[in-house]
Amino acid sequence: MLQRGTELAAILALSLVLAACGGSAATPTPTPTPAPTATATPTPAGNTSGEAASGDSIDVAEHIREKTMRLWDVYNTYDVDALSAFYSEDYWGEEEEEVRSNIKPFESRGLTFTAEETSPPTEIAPGQWEIKHTARFPGGLVYMVFVYEQFGEDWLLTYAKSE
Repeated sequence: MLQRGTELAAILALSLVLAACGGSAATPTPTPTPAPTATATPTPAGNTSGEAASGDSIDVAEHIREKTMRLWDVYNTYDVDALSAFYSEDYWGEEEEEVRSNIKPFESRGLTFTAEETSPPTEIAPGQWEIKHTARFPGGLVYMVFVYEQFGEDWLLTYAKSE
């Protein structure tokens, strides 16, 4: 039987992996989704535009860095509707039910995560950036890889997995 911290780390990792890749263990080569129209998904409070300077890789890296930290902040509130703003519209449509189901054990235990960047944002393909984080919580930790894709001027999560 798994220890409590290990069990919760496994649940978090699986929830993010399943949400990010639809239950597949595929490598991070997400299929691009059409760019959103004028009704693009809004970003969480603190960044009303969700924009990053698309031509400047330093600005993009900083935007990805900040957005990933906001993702953890939102995850810690258990607000799944707010969490959806980090995903492309099509991708969220596929994963919403799974995310809602997987966040419940964390909410019921009142667990929050303290995340730190373990690998800086790196452009892995045109319009795709990867960042790695370690997230600690009482009794455990999880190592995560996030991949964001550019949709118009916004950067949205299209893949996540535990290492």
